[in-house]
Amino acid sequence: MYNTLTINGEKFSAKALLEKSRRTVLDPAQPDWYRHIFEFILEWLENDEIEVTTSGTTGKPSTITFPKSAFVASAKRTLTFFNLSPGDRVLLCLPPRYIAGKMMIARALAGGLDLLITEPKSDPWENWKEPVKFVPVVPLQLKSLLKHPDKHDLLETILVGGATIDHALERKLQRFGPTVFQSFGMTETLTHIAVRRVNGENPAESYRVLEGFEVSTDKESRLIVKSENLSEALFTNDVVTLEDEKHFRWHGRYDDVINSGGIKIFPEDVEKKIAGMIYRRFLIAGLPDKELGQKVVLIMEGKPMEESCLEALLNRIRMKVEKHYAPKEIRFFEKFPETDSGKIKRKEILKALK
Repeated sequence: MYNTLTINGEKFSAKALLEKSRRTVLDPAQPDWYRHIFEFILEWLENDEIEVTTSGTTGKPSTITFPKSAFVASAKRTLTFFNLSPGDRVLLCLPPRYIAGKMMIARALAGGLDLLITEPKSDPWENWKEPVKFVPVVPLQLKSLLKHPDKHDLLETILVGGATIDHALERKLQRFGPTVFQSFGMTETLTHIAVRRVNGENPAESYRVLEGFEVSTDKESRLIVKSENLSEALFTNDVVTLEDEKHFRWHGRYDDVINSGGIKIFPEDVEKKIAGMIYRRFLIAGLPDKELGQKVVLIMEGKPMEESCLEALLNRIRMKVEKHYAPKEIRFFEKFPETDSGKIKRKEILKALK
């Protein structure tokens, strides 16, 4: 039932798709990213189960085998939520070796979509000219899109995953044409279990849980996910506040929490409060302190500022946030290291500053 696919406007029957996939994966003249698309399609056509490798978000990276039906169920949830219909044009600009890229292909197969493909790079927009209804991206690709205002009208809905949208970028998106959603999920759940609307008429602070998932928390407020596609409950390190059975607010990773004088402080909560006051990339973190155990520190990207400017900024922040949440000092880091998806490597920065 899910063995035909339209790619860049060309519809392939099951037989033609199988033949093209076999030819492409063996063609050394094709770029790796292009062959990887057809490696997944070939695996889809020839197997009832598909292996995926986790990112390590909830533990050490590992390989999980899912029945193809689980991919179809996940794809249908996305198709329903974003109102995608057969023939709709969608764009794949994510690496097809990873779960987000694989799921975009699965959605096209399950929904009869017209899958447009382009090289998965940090700026896939420079030569892009086709209108599309839906495209998943990582934050780095979304940032590069802002540099191409002439392309904005080509995109209707954007789903951002791989890392959270930083607060400075979220402010810019309020004046942005396409509708943007932030996804929340992981490989173990075949991408997103929940989404949050970032801009438009009804932006939200909380994530809406998709059908097919149940969420709860443990005594440390860490999110627990249940689904018929999971053999057992998935215990995450994400600290959330449940608003009801279908909505939650995300505060950050449990392993990033700052324990300052016995008070637990989530960096993301502080970052959100002071986002409008700082126009560089920054993060809040905890560094060792003899009296408090850990002290709250503001780490800014780039070259150091003058002492008078630093003190003025700290004073403004102290007026904005509660005493225990205010940074004790400001440190600088010339260039924040990032993952391929644009996620800041917090632990690497803290290790260098300790």
